[in-house]
Amino acid sequence: MSTENQEDVCETMPKKLLDEIDEEEYLIKLDALKMKWKSKPDFLHYLFNNWLNPFAHKFVRCWTESHMHFGMETTNRAESEHSVLKLWLSTCHGNLDTVFLNIDSLIEGQIADIKASLEFSRTKEKHNAKSNHIFYIVSNKISHLAFKKIWSEITRATGIYDDPKNKCGHYLRTSHGLPCACELITRFDHVIPIQLHDIDIFWQTLEIGGPHRSARQQDKDFEMLSLTDLLH
Repeated sequence: MSTENQEDVCETMPKKLLDEIDEEEYLIKLDALKMKWKSKPDFLHYLFNNWLNPFAHKFVRCWTESHMHFGMETTNRAESEHSVLKLWLSTCHGNLDTVFLNIDSLIEGQIADIKASLEFSRTKEKHNAKSNHIFYIVSNKISHLAFKKIWSEITRATGIYDDPKNKCGHYLRTSHGLPCACELITRFDHVIPIQLHDIDIFWQTLEIGGPHRSARQQDKDFEMLSLTDLLH
């Protein structure tokens, strides 16, 4: 198998293998992969020596979901913002004053969009929350994105409840700071609503620049004001 073909197969590596949230299940699927490709020892050598052995803990879900990342699993967001910034500046030339003002204008627009989204989370109750006791306390106190992730986990919890062979994995708790499937099953069984302390403060922050600002943030604000004064 050529190097090019090896790379093609790696790119189409079984999604179920990479998305496995249980390490034991991952190892079982890995053994199955070895058996499938045992007639291609060169390929297996390439796959394990160049990808799985040195880097599996960086992209296989059973390891990546053991760290708090709030869903930021790739650099796509940073790359996207970089692309937006380049389009906004429109040129690689310009003095510091012009560039700074353009960036400031871009950020102000993004902040306005974020504020509108957070305001929507504070004032608009999700339809599913109205009819479900589990969201009684946290409704309109967490972002709609957090609600969506919890609701998806409730759907997954139903599958775990129906089939004990399925495992929770606790990935939503460890990687997002949100109630995982096994926690939600317990709450449904005992008719206990989700509490605010069950949800990481990251998802409860529904305003930008509130009254409680850290000394570090105040220092950053002072530095930004000072730079603005110098430019004008």
